[in-house]
Amino acid sequence: MDETTRKEIQRTAERTLRDAGLTEPPLSVERLLEHVNLYRDYYDLSDPGFLDRAKHKLTIHGRRLVEIVNKVRLRAVLLFDENRICIDNDLPRIKRPWASCHETGHRILPWHKPFFYADTAETLDPAYQAALEEEANYAAARLLFLGDRFARDARDVQPTVAGVKALAKRYATSLTTTLRRYVEQGPDIAMAMLVSTPAWQARPADQEHRWRYFVQSARFQRLFPGLSADALRQLVDGEARQQRGGTVAEFGFGLIDARGDRHEFHAWTFHNQHYLLTLAVEEERIAERRIVITSSRVSMA
Repeated sequence: MDETTRKEIQRTAERTLRDAGLTEPPLSVERLLEHVNLYRDYYDLSDPGFLDRAKHKLTIHGRRLVEIVNKVRLRAVLLFDENRICIDNDLPRIKRPWASCHETGHRILPWHKPFFYADTAETLDPAYQAALEEEANYAAARLLFLGDRFARDARDVQPTVAGVKALAKRYATSLTTTLRRYVEQGPDIAMAMLVSTPAWQARPADQEHRWRYFVQSARFQRLFPGLSADALRQLVDGEARQQRGGTVAEFGFGLIDARGDRHEFHAWTFHNQHYLLTLAVEEERIAERRIVITSSRVSMA
C-alpha cells in the first residue's frame, strides 16, 4: 500500500469516527454500523440452503458467493446493495467487531464500491483483490482502535503481556489483534510479535509454516533485518511448556544487531488454546567494546 492511499484511508476512517461521535474506547460497532447505514445479521455461511437461497444475488468482489465458498472459509460478507453484513455464526464473539470493521472499510472507501458489482480485468487480478483486502484491513484497524487514540494509550502502557491485556480489555478486542497493533503502533522500542502453532499440535492445513504471523516494530526491523520468524519460533518452542492455556513461557534472550551490538530481550508466550502468542521486548542495549581508530589516536568505544 502506498503512502497516498494509506493517508486517504486514515482521513476517511477518522472522518467516519468523528461524524459518528465515536472517540472513546471501546468502539461501539452498533453505532458505527448505524452511521454508515449497514445492518448486521448472522448466518451459517457454509450452509448449502443459505447459499441456494442467495446464490443468484450474492456476490463478493464481483464473484458469486457459491463459486468461492468451497475455496475459502468465509467469516463475513458485505452485501453492498442490501446495506447488510453477514457474519458467520461460528466466528467467536471477540472477533466479530474486527470482521464488522473490515466490511465497513469496504463500505466507506469509495473506490471499493465498483469491486462489488462486476468483474473487470482489474478486479479479477488476484494482486488487485489482495490490495483491496489489505486496504480494508487497514481501515478496520483505524476504526476499531479509534484512529490515533490507541497509539497514544499504548505509549502509556508498560510493554508486557499484562499491559497488552489491559489494552485489549479497554478496547474490547482480541489479544492477537491488540498485540499486533501494540507492536506496530506502541512505544518506539524494539519489539516483535510471533503467532505460532505449539510444538505439541499439528500444523493447520491452511498454514504454510509453523508460525502464522511475525510482526516487528519499526525499530526492531532496523536493528535486526536478518532475523527470521523461524529462528524466533524455534526459541519459543524450546521454552514453552505444554498446557491448555495461559502463560506457557517467560524467558530472556540476546540478539546481535547489524552493527555488532548485543541487545537483551524479555519474552512472554501465552497460549490462547489455538496458538502461541509471543511478545519480545528489548530490555537494554549492551554495546560491544570495539577499537575505533581516529586519526593517529586509538580509543575504546
